[in-house]
Amino acid sequence: MTKAERLIVDLSPALDRVPRSQRYRYAKRLEDALWELVDRLIQAAMSGQKSKVYRADEQVRFIHALLRHGAERKLLSPTWVGEASRQLGEIGSMIGAWRQRLGA
Repeated sequence: MTKAERLIVDLSPALDRVPRSQRYRYAKRLEDALWELVDRLIQAAMSGQKSKVYRADEQVRFIHALLRHGAERKLLSPTWVGEASRQLGEIGSMIGAWRQRLGA
């Protein structure tokens, strides 16, 4: 299991606790963004193209924004947001190292 997939598994219980009124709007969007990150990482690994690595990095930033929004609106607990942000930071660091290896 990759770090991105582990993040989805770890964050799933928190997404299940999002209030029903925001479950479709927020929780679904965050979960879809996480799966999009997995997809972008696979595409970048398979192609080796700089542009695809940049797209994966953009997705990490977007997910960080969604997490901040969830914390600000109290849709996710600070504990979950902190742990998810830490894991996402590790993924972002790995992508940064990957970009440097590609000379990006």
